[in-house]
Amino acid sequence: RKLFFQDHHYKLDDWMPELQSTLGEELLKLTKIYVKPLLQAMKKFTIKGMAHITGGGFIENIPRILPNGYGAVIHEGSWDIPPVFTLMESVGKLNRAEMYNIFNMGIGMVIAVSPEDADTAAEYISSLGEKPYIIGTVTTETGIRIDRNGGRQ
Repeated sequence: RKLFFQDHHYKLDDWMPELQSTLGEELLKLTKIYVKPLLQAMKKFTIKGMAHITGGGFIENIPRILPNGYGAVIHEGSWDIPPVFTLMESVGKLNRAEMYNIFNMGIGMVIAVSPEDADTAAEYISSLGEKPYIIGTVTTETGIRIDRNGGRQ
């Protein structure tokens, strides 16, 4: 609210070409509820951790599901970041690190599975009508690192 309405005085009915909608239409999109597909997935494979990516973004939420001494590398580019986040980054003159610290960047739920289960889990979740992405890996380096090379060497 502060970014769009206090700092920049946008209105809800302002057409945003980047979004192909009004600002109000974008901001009123429903929150995705993950409970049904997660309950089904839990019957098919072992989920070692789940993190709802809310306020605090990736940086605060993912470490909560990892054992002490572990972290994760998130591969930017392994999913499409919705245009609203790029717009907020631009309008607010925020750097990308701040964006990952504040917002979910289009990833609402992270589940941790064994590497050997990742493809099977993604296929199963896709069969439930969801759009899963394999976005990173758990590491023995603590904290969350965003790999802007998308995991490519």
